[in-house]
Amino acid sequence: MKIEYRNISPNETEAINQISDWYLSEWKISKIKTTKSLTESINQNVIFQTIMTDEKRLIGTGGLYHKVGIQSRIKKYENYSPWIALMFTEPKIRGKGYGGKLLKEIELEAKRKGFDKIYLFTHTAESLYKRKGWNEIDRYNIEGKNIVIMDKKI
Repeated sequence: MKIEYRNISPNETEAINQISDWYLSEWKISKIKTTKSLTESINQNVIFQTIMTDEKRLIGTGGLYHKVGIQSRIKKYENYSPWIALMFTEPKIRGKGYGGKLLKEIELEAKRKGFDKIYLFTHTAESLYKRKGWNEIDRYNIEGKNIVIMDKKI
């Protein structure tokens, strides 16, 4: 596998369509919302969206965002920024270290952009983030999901 990373541009319709399909399947995020976010909002809410490819085939994505959904639910976090969000790897490559590689690339890009502390929340990948040096700062039960909020100095 020859893994490459790059930030997606708003005119990459094929990649954006694939990401929209993934987000709909994984988190029930509407394709319209994802497409709009990645085509119209780069440099507004989306600081960057990284894609991970293997021989030009899209296998993962994730980004850095000014605002994420948890901030509207837990007001004490409404001024925290930026957030790693919407980390996704193809299901068939999970458990092989690709999520960690993608996370490291996003962290490096955040540092290149001048950020020294970043945040995230998860209810599915806490062990990955802990292994990669993230710190738990809070925990909530929301709609039956055990949500952990984490931060990391980079």
